[in-house]
Amino acid sequence: MNKVPVRSEVPVIDIGAMVESGSDAAVAAVASQIRVAALGTGFFYVSNHGVPADAVADVFEANRRFHALPIEEKLKIKRNLWHRGYEALGSSTLKSSARFEAARKPSQLESISIRHELDLGHPDYERKPLQGPNQWPADPWFKQVVQRYDTDVRQLGLKLLHPFAMAVGEKRDYFDRFFSPPTTNLRVIHYPPAAPMREEDTYGINPHTDYGFMTILAQDDVGGLQVRRVDGTWIDARYIPGTFIINVGDVLARWTNDVFNSTPHRVISPTHSRDRYSVGHFFDPNIDALIECLPSFQGQGKPVRHESIRYGDYFAMRLDANHPDRVGAPKAAEAPTY
Repeated sequence: MNKVPVRSEVPVIDIGAMVESGSDAAVAAVASQIRVAALGTGFFYVSNHGVPADAVADVFEANRRFHALPIEEKLKIKRNLWHRGYEALGSSTLKSSARFEAARKPSQLESISIRHELDLGHPDYERKPLQGPNQWPADPWFKQVVQRYDTDVRQLGLKLLHPFAMAVGEKRDYFDRFFSPPTTNLRVIHYPPAAPMREEDTYGINPHTDYGFMTILAQDDVGGLQVRRVDGTWIDARYIPGTFIINVGDVLARWTNDVFNSTPHRVISPTHSRDRYSVGHFFDPNIDALIECLPSFQGQGKPVRHESIRYGDYFAMRLDANHPDRVGAPKAAEAPTY
């Protein structure tokens, strides 16, 4: 296996033995390292993760190819009611976040979101939050590449559930029932170069925490992702070839009574001359999963900090607040049509 040097305060976890064997010992070894990371920065890299390098290279080429299209072409698949499709540059302003006030200015990015596929005959289709049709550009190669990458990273997410379960003190299969199947979003993102004179409150993406369970991020070598330490200072989460960077989201923080750290992060493009590209895979529970504090994280002297929630309702509420400009979305005074 290739050894990856540590270049950041964010730890690198080699998961190769776990991916290859899946043995209890290998899962437990990864779990102990995840626990340390989750109690600290809430971010870590994984190396030897098993996702083919050509799948990663292809999805970045698809990213560049899609975002190079004329805006008129991209807007043909504008983000729909079910949060699937294209989000134009500067069209989203962070309003709903666990730790931050509403942002004053929109995030300086554009993206296309491809969520878990749902059969047309599924009883939830177009009846529940997030359970609607994906929208694809006309390029069939884009769809082929993105679906392959999505499948590969989804499998990685399923494998990582086992060390995460052991990291919170449960049996390795504890989380499996909550992710049958998972709710996922593959977000293919483009950040244009930073303006020569960036205003202080203008970001590639505003400071925030992720809403779900975990995020599996592939980033290019441009840089710009920053993670907030517990003391409030910010550090760079640098590009390390051959790795994904993974972070804890709000749902896992709720499961652990905020013991596992859903860490604030942001993107500030460090260059005026290069575009930045990244691909985030948001790997989350089934929309009907009930999220409530695990028994081992509550009790005497440890009051429960969050009420129980149905994941789909919680997630849709936050997304709707941050992305009101969607095709088919109800006006603010109207009730949702789910």
